[in-house]
Amino acid sequence: MKKIQFDGAAIPNPGEMGIGVVLIEDKDIITEIAKKLPDKGTNNIAEYTALLTGISAASELGWKEVLIEGDSKLVINQVKGAWKINKTHLKRLHAQVVKELSKFDSYALNWIPREKNSVADELASKALKQDEDLYHHSETKIKEVTKNGMNIGLKCPNCKGACVFKWQEFNDGSRHIHQECPVHGFIRYAPQIEPYITLTHQMKPKTIQEKLF
Repeated sequence: MKKIQFDGAAIPNPGEMGIGVVLIEDKDIITEIAKKLPDKGTNNIAEYTALLTGISAASELGWKEVLIEGDSKLVINQVKGAWKINKTHLKRLHAQVVKELSKFDSYALNWIPREKNSVADELASKALKQDEDLYHHSETKIKEVTKNGMNIGLKCPNCKGACVFKWQEFNDGSRHIHQECPVHGFIRYAPQIEPYITLTHQMKPKTIQEKLF
């Protein structure tokens, strides 16, 4: 089986973009690609670019049948036609992907969880000279910050216990960090300042503001 695994990173999001691509044949990795992109953009642009890079590399090897795997629900579902595309720049990237995929005799696309896409994930982060992309992981570390003179604490206001910060994924494939107490559950969304904000989701701004505090 011939397989492409891809991943894209934007640190922060939007910010510097890196891509990671792995080409696998009969369970053996035959090609690894880690590349920093010249422009700034979102993780979705990076993901699409990583996929295009993987398709190009597979074509150069003469592959005619391929299984494509990635942990971006947005990219996988948009290319499969299951999700709508609202952004003009993503429509252009989507069209390029569909055009290149038509050159294969057959192909399939599967979403996989991040832990099964770890090699491509690491390559995308290393392209940006990072050990990992905290914008991708389910839990991330956040330092105490101040917004509008208000302290954003790291502890639960109810029990004063340590909180965890997790990425919540929305139906459009975008993510936003929220603060959670192991005992009392959801506390609030992380403040809308870098590096904690993600700008790719379609939620109404007032909805986020209402949930911040």
